Amino acid sequence: MKKLKIILGINLVLFASLVFLGIEQAGRGAEIAKLEDELETASTQKMNLSEGIFSQNSEKSNQKIAQELGFAKPTRVYYFSVDSGFAKLPVR
Repeated sequence: MKKLKIILGINLVLFASLVFLGIEQAGRGAEIAKLEDELETASTQKMNLSEGIFSQNSEKSNQKIAQELGFAKPTRVYYFSVDSGFAKLPVR
C-alpha cells in the first residue's frame, strides 16, 4: 500500500510538471508568433521605404540635379566612323 502511494505521488508530480512545461511551450509559441508578425511588418515597411527612395530618385529629379550641377545636353553630337582602324590589328 505504501509503494502504491509513493508511485501515485511520483506520477502526480510528473504529470504536474508535464502540464507546466506544456503551458510554458504554448507561451513561447505565442512569443514566436508575435515576433514573426513584427518581422513581417518591418519587412513591409522596408519595402515601402525602398520604393519611396527609388521613386524620389526618378529620372526627372536626376536631370534636375544634373542641371543644377552644371551638366547639360550636348548641342552637337560627333560620330566616329566604324571603318577607322585605330584599334584594329594589321591584316596579314
